Amino acid sequence: MATATRLSRGQWLSEAVLWTVWEHTGTLGAASLGTFALLSHTSFEEAITLHPAVHWLSVLYARQFVIHLNKMPMSDLIAPPDVQKWKPEAQDCIVQENASLPWEDQLPRHIEANVVKDCLRLACDVARNGLDENRPHHGFVMIVGDEKALASCGKSGFNPFLGHDLKIKDAGSQETLRRNAFHADGAIVVDSISGRVVASGWFVGDIRLGGSDGGARSRSAKAVAQQAGDCYVIKASEDSRGKLVLHLGTKTQAFNGTLQLD
Repeated sequence: MATATRLSRGQWLSEAVLWTVWEHTGTLGAASLGTFALLSHTSFEEAITLHPAVHWLSVLYARQFVIHLNKMPMSDLIAPPDVQKWKPEAQDCIVQENASLPWEDQLPRHIEANVVKDCLRLACDVARNGLDENRPHHGFVMIVGDEKALASCGKSGFNPFLGHDLKIKDAGSQETLRRNAFHADGAIVVDSISGRVVASGWFVGDIRLGGSDGGARSRSAKAVAQQAGDCYVIKASEDSRGKLVLHLGTKTQAFNGTLQLD
């Protein structure tokens, strides 16, 4: 057949059957005598559910496989996703108590660690416990960066914090953010030196550095982290109940825990 693909030793055929609903896209035929191993998806499922650690790893891999699958042409021959390119949005995080601030020793000179810690503690609390009056959050982004440099990177349509001097470390300011910022579209911007709340409802102007994967919020977070001399960006997806995705420049990692006290 002109469109036939010859399988070689070690290739997986129809791995997608193990991880998602799948309909075969071709017909398998033998050109010569040989052997192959067949793995039943039902037997596989029964086996991994007996071992919690293996089950957890399988779920983690399945999420990454489906992300990878959605980028490929429809085929029964799909190479496994490169573990170095796994998306942190789809990764489960073990909850860490008394965790260190990620990349604390790599912060640019214009980003104060204590300001980032105040933002991260607030973001963790909102992601885990929701907003005031038992309202759930609907996803959010916090940008910790140089206020002046960020002025040329984006803007707010309406900024309720313009002309005010609310500091992220103050309990009253955090309550104001809960009531007036976390539920809005766009990001919350905090100056990385003073800790002043600069804006809410803020949108980055150029998201090309965010790549083509994910939604607008994910791409915007990745993009602005690489602008204004690099920013520390904290993102929570709509379904997060504690897990955050952090960006600093080109670095990305998932985070779920509580920061150690200074």
